Amino acid sequence: FFFGIHGASDIKFLGKDISADDLFSAEDENSIAESGFLVSGLKHRLTLGEKSFLKTVIAGSFSNDAFKLDRIIDLDSPQERTIRYTETDNSETRFTFSTLFNTKLSNRTMLRAGVMAENFNIKNLLLHRHEQPDANNDGDPDLNTFRNIDANLIIVQPYVQGQFRLTEDLTLDTGLHLQYSSLNNQLAVEPRASIDYEIGNVHRLSAGYGMHHQNIPYPLLFLNEEVNGQTKQTNKELDFVRSQHYVLGYDVKLGPKWRGKVELYYQNIDKAGVDSFESSYSTITEGADFGFSDDRVSLVNEGTGYNKGVEITLEKFFSKGYYVLLTGSFFDAKYTGSDEIERNSPFNNQYVANILAGKEFVLGKTNERTLFFDTRFTTSGGRYYTPIDLEASREAGYEIRQNELAYSQQYDDYLRLDFKFGMKLNRKKTSLQFYVDFQNVTNNKNIFVTRYNRLTNNVDRVNQIGFFPDFGCKLQF
Repeated sequence: FFFGIHGASDIKFLGKDISADDLFSAEDENSIAESGFLVSGLKHRLTLGEKSFLKTVIAGSFSNDAFKLDRIIDLDSPQERTIRYTETDNSETRFTFSTLFNTKLSNRTMLRAGVMAENFNIKNLLLHRHEQPDANNDGDPDLNTFRNIDANLIIVQPYVQGQFRLTEDLTLDTGLHLQYSSLNNQLAVEPRASIDYEIGNVHRLSAGYGMHHQNIPYPLLFLNEEVNGQTKQTNKELDFVRSQHYVLGYDVKLGPKWRGKVELYYQNIDKAGVDSFESSYSTITEGADFGFSDDRVSLVNEGTGYNKGVEITLEKFFSKGYYVLLTGSFFDAKYTGSDEIERNSPFNNQYVANILAGKEFVLGKTNERTLFFDTRFTTSGGRYYTPIDLEASREAGYEIRQNELAYSQQYDDYLRLDFKFGMKLNRKKTSLQFYVDFQNVTNNKNIFVTRYNRLTNNVDRVNQIGFFPDFGCKLQF
């Protein structure tokens, strides 16, 4: 069958309409952000006898995002003028072919083999003036090009896996996954295995191991660097980042509709990208600030890190008109840069806890109307961040972080309570739903980020959205 989805959006942030604590812009900036995506494809399943089938998917996707930012110089003065300060134009076109063959050899053995091949065309343009010199002496930092990419690469991932029921209570899943990248002809071999042991249809013990590889983020791989007067992409030959996952689990049925689960895990990471000189930087920290670095060149695959923790789940499946889900995750996430100092990862919140619950009331003699209530409570530790050097920022006119103290401070804990209620109208072939969603009903001031404000020469705290009512309507047919 055929499937597809499309979406597009754009938004403007004009300095004259911006408040001092706005999340996305400043009073001396005008910016425009645009994005879009398109996904479509064909899926086919071929039955081969009673015990085998072949499933194939051919798909294509396109995504793009563009951003333009103009800085207003000498705001509200006779010398006021506007310059283009930042410009990005990124797109990715991807064609995917995947096929898998699945067969049941016996009541105790099932095998699956397949391959996924992806062809990427990546276009990535980045120009900005931030922290740049004024080489042309026009009074403004120069608008320099950091990325201007038009690259193609192919990722091929063949795999084979099998499930073997060794006894009535003991099941082994094992397999081998390969990953090849045409960018620098890398080939990674990834063994994976897990074993489950059921005890009396009530308890289940499990253990697993898996090796995984991932590219350094593409915006970093294609960064430009001037070497002996020539522009080179010195990160292009970086290896995959490797991680090894170890998991122990325990599942228990607490009643007809109740389940409990405890899972211990450890993830060991190596071959992360770090600076070739002593520094606190690692590609493991990328994404914490919702973007990618533009000055990390000549990286080497010598960074390490780990994540370890325990996840606890208590769940009451939907029955008798209600459900309950409690989850808790308690963890520690660290990384080491080229300075060989172990630091907190920016994602080391240390704990996350959620409580979800809902209740439905069926109304009317024909049960066509349903009144529902849902609530969610979430709390977590704060993200770690690198403190701002206020005096250095004031002198430079832009934000400077104390990188020698990378991720040494932690934001306040996060807390949010949501409440949702609505009505469902059910017919034989259609369902219409109306709902009202009250988000962050306690109006808790959860911190988003601290940042240097060049207009006030101070460090500002920017909060996430407070109490926010939302409503909607959904039609299914």
